Amino acid sequence: NVVNPDMLIESYGADTLRMYEMFLGPLEQSKPWNTNGIEGVFKFLRKFWRLFHNEAMTFHVNDSVPTKAELKALHKIIKKVQDDVERFSFNTSVSSFMIAVNELTDLKCKNRQVLEDLVVVLSPYAPHVCEELWSLLGNEEGTLSYTPYPTFNPEHLVEDEFSYPISVNGKTRLNLNISLTLEAKEIEELVLANDDVQKYLDGKTPKKMIVVKGRIVNIVL
Repeated sequence: NVVNPDMLIESYGADTLRMYEMFLGPLEQSKPWNTNGIEGVFKFLRKFWRLFHNEAMTFHVNDSVPTKAELKALHKIIKKVQDDVERFSFNTSVSSFMIAVNELTDLKCKNRQVLEDLVVVLSPYAPHVCEELWSLLGNEEGTLSYTPYPTFNPEHLVEDEFSYPISVNGKTRLNLNISLTLEAKEIEELVLANDDVQKYLDGKTPKKMIVVKGRIVNIVL
């Protein structure tokens, strides 16, 4: 059984075919050729493209300061791809690209710095779409392949916040992002000062507060 790659390229583009071949599994292992999953890679590349465009599909990025969450998503994929290339584990990189794009989409990231580095990281996997975006980002055409790979900064992966489940009488009511540097007493004060928490207290004074640092806060009425 032979599948003409020209037909797939005509329907999905060369980048989709290229990434799908990488996605099938480790290079050193034999695997059955099956095009049923190629649609998923095609949808991923469209979602990646939309990161750089607004709802009207007009190219739109900004020069704002990247958020901690955006930098975390970016540097996770920088590290993952860097390690996978050394092992020729391209299939796991493709999976990680999908996760990174989903995270940045949820964050509504339009930051030029973050997205430009993401283009560089993805370019060996999807060179055509990345070259197009590189040009749209204001760079000289043909310079992407000469651009240094982004430098991984482990500081961006350090967890300095935790989403504490806030329970009232043992029932979880909400989650609050609180710095892991705070001690139990400081966490108590921060939780009690929160307007949403006060709604669940209904004007009552807590009899006791149980704070397990990095895990949970339980308010007993």
